[in-house]
Amino acid sequence: MAVDHNTQLEIENGFRQFDLTLDVIKYYLEPDRPFALRVPLILDLQREAVRDIEAEAGEIRTTVVGINKSKHDPPAPHLVKTHLTEFCEFINDNWHERTAFYLSAYAMWRLNWIHPFTDGNGRTSRALSYALLNIKLGYALPGAPTILQQIEEDNTHYIEALEKADAAAVAGDEDVSEMENMIRGMLAKQLLSVIDQAGR
Repeated sequence: MAVDHNTQLEIENGFRQFDLTLDVIKYYLEPDRPFALRVPLILDLQREAVRDIEAEAGEIRTTVVGINKSKHDPPAPHLVKTHLTEFCEFINDNWHERTAFYLSAYAMWRLNWIHPFTDGNGRTSRALSYALLNIKLGYALPGAPTILQQIEEDNTHYIEALEKADAAAVAGDEDVSEMENMIRGMLAKQLLSVIDQAGR
């Protein structure tokens, strides 16, 4: 079966975005290079996800958007920049106090909640989440399938975790525990592949 042009671009962009994610991880794992999340990094990750597909690649949305099969209504366009800035500040302010699982889970949910782009929000949130997990741990995680690949293969738990966190936010709470559980389980599977490989 022939692959249409946009689908082929999405596949190629997926590789580009993953390569950029690995480059970001490598950059911040260098000695004496403290990590601080900034909005431009998020824009760069999204740009790679939708390059040559979306005219607004790497740009914050200026229109109202909805999310398929979700009860969550993303913030109005004029609020997005403020939410993104506050999101980055939250990650930076909690970098030393919170666990790698928490920061990774919070990023995966909150960036989806903000939905700052017209397209590529999920892919960008997952790439950023994975980068934060690696950088916070202090080394590049080995093994395959990676957490990102596992979500691509079956996003059921991912969607459930987003919905649980969204529901908590509506109630005025913050609860990314289900997302943390998902990341923990998927990381275990990723690392188990290394153990399996070592025993062959």
